[in-house]
Amino acid sequence: MKVKSITALLLAGLILLSSCSNTADTNSAITTAAPVDTTPEETEAPRIEPELPDITFDGKDFRFYQYKNHETYPRFDEIWVETENGEPINDAVYRRNSIIQEKYDTKITFSTDEYMTFMDNVKKYVRSSEDVYDIILPMGHCVAQMYTSNVFYNLHNIEYLDFEKPWWDQNAVESFTLAGYMPFAVSDMLVNDKSETAAIYFNKKLAADYSVGSIYDHVYNNTWTMDKLAELGKMASEDLNGDSKYDDNDRYGLIAGDEAVTAFLYSAGGRFISKDDEGYPVLSFANEYNYTAIQYYLETIMYDEQLTKNNSFVANAKSGTKMFEEDQGLFLFGMLGTTQDLREMTADFGIVPVPKYQASQENYASEAAVFRGSLIAAPITTQNTEMIGVIIEAMSAESMYTVKPAFYDTVLKDKATRDAESVDMLDIIIDNMVFDVGNFYNLAWFSDYFLRITGSVYNSGNKSYPQRTSDIASFYAKYEKQLENALKGLIKTIDKWNEM
Repeated sequence: MKVKSITALLLAGLILLSSCSNTADTNSAITTAAPVDTTPEETEAPRIEPELPDITFDGKDFRFYQYKNHETYPRFDEIWVETENGEPINDAVYRRNSIIQEKYDTKITFSTDEYMTFMDNVKKYVRSSEDVYDIILPMGHCVAQMYTSNVFYNLHNIEYLDFEKPWWDQNAVESFTLAGYMPFAVSDMLVNDKSETAAIYFNKKLAADYSVGSIYDHVYNNTWTMDKLAELGKMASEDLNGDSKYDDNDRYGLIAGDEAVTAFLYSAGGRFISKDDEGYPVLSFANEYNYTAIQYYLETIMYDEQLTKNNSFVANAKSGTKMFEEDQGLFLFGMLGTTQDLREMTADFGIVPVPKYQASQENYASEAAVFRGSLIAAPITTQNTEMIGVIIEAMSAESMYTVKPAFYDTVLKDKATRDAESVDMLDIIIDNMVFDVGNFYNLAWFSDYFLRITGSVYNSGNKSYPQRTSDIASFYAKYEKQLENALKGLIKTIDKWNEM
């Protein structure tokens, strides 16, 4: 198994953050995990510095603008906080900003709006050529509704942004660069993209009760597959009240909502869009492998109502996290940030990647959610690209040593043990995040319809979404012509970007 060299740094960071937390609040009910053993060679790895000029900006504001989705997302304050409060991410963000502001003589400013208002404002400022913000932070779901308005600057054209450095997500750089144009990127400056990355939780108590063995070993040995999840899940599925029907009162092998459908497509190696030799997007969903893999997942796992509980769009249904908290599921499909929703859980749990379809696949793959996460983008009207390059590169680099370890600490504390296995799992998940541009651009809304292929929205009364099916070829055929036309439109927009 490949583990990044940054793991040692993160382990050391977890120890330091834990120590700081205990010093700040000696009355905390949180139990500090035992220190993780690391060798001197690992902990003394030289720090990587960004290649930036010796420059300051005379106290000038550096202006961020971020979306807000209802009251709960983004989950973490990743750009700006007012003061330290003892929470790992909050304090890491504060320290990072203090370092950057002092070193470059700048003031970081931050504003936010509900995501529909956010999108309207960005488009309005671009139309009127107003230089209002230096960096905008949309969620992926905003991209489909913004890209045709030509609001994004090509980040590859901004000096000092070095996308080969380890604080930039290389999977995002590769995916988001279309014919040389990259309108948005992801770095360690952000945590909400990682917080909303798909993962599988397992209940350690139930795993012991049903003698399912080590889930971690299956990950290490490349035997963690959809078939293995179904096999182990069936061992734990049980009609608890003996009424011969499965409902919210019983125990399941897997608790998973509609959101898992796209995640399992990616974990199987499927994508909505790939790229041709010139870097232009091409449709890649329609092939026998994808059809077979997703049909297997739907028919073997999702539609087996004794194995899997899906309460998506079911009125008055018990939430999946609540069922998992109450030991009603061996496995739970969720996001890395789901740990924040499981703080009241009595049983301990572990986190592993979404399983592969076939053991022979080279890597595990984890969906980077288009909802709730953030992207780094610069509006086309920006005037000071030098300052953007310096500050964003510096913040991203500093975040690799402050904010990212704090995110690991936040995810792993309390329920998941701070040990090498736990950090390994997070490394595997985060190192293999999937940024499928077909999902972010949501061409012809196909990825949105595919997400609801279980029929949950249709059954709730919205007949514009599909009925339940596992006939993937027929499902795709309904949208194929619309997808082809939408792709042509995206390519035209890319060419216009490149001309500008």
